[in-house]
Amino acid sequence: MRIKITEGTVLTDSQLCEAGELLYLTDSEIYPTAFACAKNMGTVFPALAKMENGLFTRENLLVALDGEKIAGVLVGCNKNIWPLGTLARVFAENNLPLPDSATDTEEKYFAFEAQHEKGDYVLCLSVSPEHRKCGIGRALLSRYLQDKKEVSLECLQDNLPARRLYESLGFAVTEAYAGYAAPHSPPVPVLKMICRKNQP
Repeated sequence: MRIKITEGTVLTDSQLCEAGELLYLTDSEIYPTAFACAKNMGTVFPALAKMENGLFTRENLLVALDGEKIAGVLVGCNKNIWPLGTLARVFAENNLPLPDSATDTEEKYFAFEAQHEKGDYVLCLSVSPEHRKCGIGRALLSRYLQDKKEVSLECLQDNLPARRLYESLGFAVTEAYAGYAAPHSPPVPVLKMICRKNQP
């Protein structure tokens, strides 16, 4: 297996669909509530990736390629936007029914993150099941950190493998709090982690 880390700007629409389906696996709350299924997220993802200064714009994507196949995706943001109504628009453009709770997720997560996160932050990181435990998450995050002074991210409190990875790359927990809560579900406990590098 030969993995190549590259920018999202080089991806074809077909690869963007694949990246969207992979990002759907990031967690069990946010993306299922917003998109209902991986196929939906893959279908609308090219439109999200072409949205100027949006959270998922191509310029925010780092991808790990195994040949032409997407093995992993990192979405790194800084001062991006998420206008309310974005999900309704891209679902309508693709003739898909908007999931019942998509608007709730859009308001309480995507728009909230875009408005409140400051500086460089990792919105999400996902590695395909068949490529896990091969160092791809580490490679993507290391590449993203290269030219950054400070990067933040959120980690689910019960995701110990992810937390160990982040800590091994210099991230430290700065805060613990209740994260996004899907409708009729309790909030998900998350950790805020920050990595400070290249400080004079």
